[in-house]
Amino acid sequence: MAMAEEKESTSIPLSQAENGSTDPEDPAKSPPSSPNSSTRKACCFVLQSWFSKKFMTGCVVLFPVAVTFFITWWFIQFVDGFFSPLYERLGVDIFGLGFITSLLFVFFVGVFVSSWMGAAVF
Repeated sequence: MAMAEEKESTSIPLSQAENGSTDPEDPAKSPPSSPNSSTRKACCFVLQSWFSKKFMTGCVVLFPVAVTFFITWWFIQFVDGFFSPLYERLGVDIFGLGFITSLLFVFFVGVFVSSWMGAAVF
């Protein structure tokens, strides 16, 4: 019978054997207050982690797109400002027409410089 008493005393869970009492901060050492509380906490943690990861992924994807659109919009307005005063004197007020004129101007300069006449000049 002495052996049976020794086996009972050694079958104490390790979490209770370390300090002899339950730790309220450690969920593994403290029993749940209700059967669903630990499940609810785990589910909330998983959902919060999933939601925050998806939100940050969306931010990482959308931030460079937004910056690209902002820089492109600024560039179009900046270049449009070169030729829009000319079109205003003619009575034409179309947003982006100065930008299109700028692109055509750069294209024709490239055509001119790549021709034999432009090569002779430059």
